[in-house]
Amino acid sequence: MTDKTEVKKTPVTKAPATKSAVKKAPAKKPVAKKVKARRPAAKKAPASKIRKEIRDVEREVKKEVKKEVEKAVAQTKSLVERLEDSVIAVPFKAANKTFMASLGLFSYVQKEFDKKFNEFDKKFNKYAKDGEKVFDKLEDKVEDFRKDVEKKVDETRGKVRETFKKAA
Repeated sequence: MTDKTEVKKTPVTKAPATKSAVKKAPAKKPVAKKVKARRPAAKKAPASKIRKEIRDVEREVKKEVKKEVEKAVAQTKSLVERLEDSVIAVPFKAANKTFMASLGLFSYVQKEFDKKFNEFDKKFNKYAKDGEKVFDKLEDKVEDFRKDVEKKVDETRGKVRETFKKAA
């Protein structure tokens, strides 16, 4: 017979099951990208409208420039008018008169110089022509003299040869 011993019953527990990789790290759900809020597209103005605006701006700028120039001219005129009768203006007026007189004198002298130069040029050309005529006459005389000398030398040479032939 068998002894029956009492066996203690211990509760049998199972080892914890290993979680699969899927269970360990649950999959992340794909996150949709946030769409940036777009600004509403600016309406483009037609080119003709832009050109018109540019022309308008140019006109305004021209008007302003013209006003500023007129102001500057007015200030200059008033300054000149103020200085015109002042003590400072007297030497300038004298210098201006002197300068204008010297220009007049220079103009007169230049006209006289031109007249004298033209006279000189005419006389020089006349003398040059006369000189050429005299030179041509002298050249002809020298040429004639040279021919006469050559003729006499040739005659003398001929006589000397005859004399040497007779003597030899």
